[in-house]
Amino acid sequence: MIRFEGSLWFRRILPGVLLVASVCASAQNTSTEQGRKEYLEKLQQILPPDPYFNTWLQKTNALPPDFEALPKQNQLPDPLTFLDGRRVTTAGGWAARRNEIDQLSQKYVWGTIPPKPKLDHVVVLDEKHENGYLVRNVRLVFGPEDKGSMRARVVIPDGKEPMPVLLNCDLLGWAPELIRRGYISAGYAGNDMMDDAAALDKLYPDYDFALLPRRAWAASLVLDYLETLPQVDAKHIAIFGYSRNGKMATIAAALDTRFAAVIAGSTGVGGVLPWRASGEVGIGEGIEATTRRFPTWFAPQLRFFTGREDRLPVDGNLVAAMIAPRSLLMEWGNNDQVSNTWGNEQTYYSALKVYQLLGVPDRISTMRVPGFHGANDEEACLDWLDIQFGRSKATWTNNLIFRWNWDQWRSDTNQSVSLSSFPKHNGDDLASVHTSAEWEAKSAELHKSVEWMLGTEPPKMTEEEINAGRFHFRPMPPGAANPGQVTPDLPAWAISMQARGDNEYGWTEPQRSKTVSRRLTFSDNLRGDLYYPAGTPDGTKLPVVIWLHGYSYPLGYMWGYHEDTHPILALVQAGYAVFAYDQSGFGSRLGETGPFYGRYPQWSHMGRLVEDAQSAIDMLQKDSMIDPQRVYLYGYSLGGTVAVYTAALDSRVKGIVSVAGFTPMRTDTAATGTGGVARYSKIRDFIPRLGFFDGHESQIPYDFNDLLAMIAPRPALIVQPLLDRDATPADVKTAVEQAGKIYSLYDAGAKLALREPWDINRLPNNTLNETVQWMSLNEK
Repeated sequence: MIRFEGSLWFRRILPGVLLVASVCASAQNTSTEQGRKEYLEKLQQILPPDPYFNTWLQKTNALPPDFEALPKQNQLPDPLTFLDGRRVTTAGGWAARRNEIDQLSQKYVWGTIPPKPKLDHVVVLDEKHENGYLVRNVRLVFGPEDKGSMRARVVIPDGKEPMPVLLNCDLLGWAPELIRRGYISAGYAGNDMMDDAAALDKLYPDYDFALLPRRAWAASLVLDYLETLPQVDAKHIAIFGYSRNGKMATIAAALDTRFAAVIAGSTGVGGVLPWRASGEVGIGEGIEATTRRFPTWFAPQLRFFTGREDRLPVDGNLVAAMIAPRSLLMEWGNNDQVSNTWGNEQTYYSALKVYQLLGVPDRISTMRVPGFHGANDEEACLDWLDIQFGRSKATWTNNLIFRWNWDQWRSDTNQSVSLSSFPKHNGDDLASVHTSAEWEAKSAELHKSVEWMLGTEPPKMTEEEINAGRFHFRPMPPGAANPGQVTPDLPAWAISMQARGDNEYGWTEPQRSKTVSRRLTFSDNLRGDLYYPAGTPDGTKLPVVIWLHGYSYPLGYMWGYHEDTHPILALVQAGYAVFAYDQSGFGSRLGETGPFYGRYPQWSHMGRLVEDAQSAIDMLQKDSMIDPQRVYLYGYSLGGTVAVYTAALDSRVKGIVSVAGFTPMRTDTAATGTGGVARYSKIRDFIPRLGFFDGHESQIPYDFNDLLAMIAPRPALIVQPLLDRDATPADVKTAVEQAGKIYSLYDAGAKLALREPWDINRLPNNTLNETVQWMSLNEK
């Protein structure tokens, strides 16, 4: 086995590598001031430059917190559990926990917020009556020496009875729709184009509330004014915001309990979407990108938690819970690159605990609409608000996708496991293997165990049988543009966004123009795209890499909020063809998750992911451009897991790269704080049978050291970032070393490599380039 770090890439000098590991380990220790200084220095070296953050550091001499002193919660923090572990058990106990969430949010995310001042007076700027409604523009005056000023507008339909209000952070808001539905429209200058809240930091110098919390705080002043109007039903005032304004609206409703309802439109992180469910791991907006690209939105100290979201004491689910018992609607698009369905639905399930405790479970709702970021159904939002305000007797339906419930699955399938049949594994089982013959026998038994764990695969027609009965479209010539796959065509959309100058999708020049693609069908009418170098001569046989993406729920094999080069382009540049497709439950196949176990009760979602990869191999080996003997897998995060399983079970895979793909299961207990094996069985639905071993991890019949050994002697590169919150890097290292003994039986020790960058869980350009370099030396 080869371990490497930086310039030590391909050198068999374990003492040097161990020295690097030792230095890295000391830089991770944040229990002392010196340790925090070292950590900050290393963090700034690996992250993109952030001038705003650097200026703040120079001004304040601030250091990261002692991460080890904060609870490790890789899954969402429980809204009903205090930071010190105490539980909220009664409705009356919620107020104290809510206050703690407020204070922690101010400490780590929002900045400190001043008390709301008295609204001193209101200046009417102009007023006119149109056909059936009144428009009034005002200026609200408040604060020290009346130096605070906020422009606002109300549009009031004619009528005698008090009316509900929907407040927006721009002056127009939804006025055209609202007045037709019997609502008052209220708006104020709290947005990027007209921002009277921007100067509040100078008005309140003793408080450091960031820009979005300032705008949220200002909404309360508008609410003060609305309460003075006789036309307003003060008990039914709601607030709406979309995207960054959705973050603001969520914070406003959390801060001011007078808001009876909030419509949180595609807030992304910092609103209702948890930081833990997005970012680099979720292939979307996260702490690093948000604090660098929009440095004034949140408190600068939030950037310290880049990649360490598991140590952040608060998250979007807790902000959503703060709104209880008032009404909350979370809205986002199916393929919304800012918000993802998994994360938003996890917020729903988490905050629902508080709503249930308070006896109002119907006041928290979700609405998923077709489209990307920007998709918004205003009329449907108002339908929901009508229900919440008692103006409609209709029933709201939460069209949830991720309804996975392990206990329900166990009951429905009548599955059980006798743990007494599974012996405990307390050491390295591979140490007893001394010959290749002994390994072949053990590998066969492990193969059976893996297949049992993945469940019973349903019958499947062969590719030849499927093709014989399939209607065939006219073949596409090499280099032809992809036709639309579905609406929307996710890859085409992401590439077009990059072409318009949006540098968030990794589809960068000049390699973009040097890469062409064609769409291919495989398995049971699944579709993917084959990318390859432009100008590839006819008759060329290219090695092919199957790109297996991570937890990219909205965009599938594409990604967002990543300025680093997409792996597809880097691999094509290195001379590979690359086949990419949305894995089951992601992107264009998002809807496959919900009904999966109703359709295949004895199978597993991971089994489906592996089968799809194998089906892709079936198809690629018959493609005229592909060398059938050189099929490789490159996976990140979840894709790294799929790569390991597929290669272990299918000898046609000639090599793999797995980046942040796994942590050994037998040591992945609840005590590690990663979420344990429950992440793949009870929280997500990938391997249900693994759930029987939750709390009995030592009895799991195989582990990742076995899976890696089953790949021997084929090349395998494992990249394990040392700051990966989803893994225990020391355990990954041990697993690779144990598997290395089997590689040595085949005199192939150099084919198994481990890289341990001092980095968070991500795939930046330097790691990507180094993995492609390794592949060029070991796999082509």
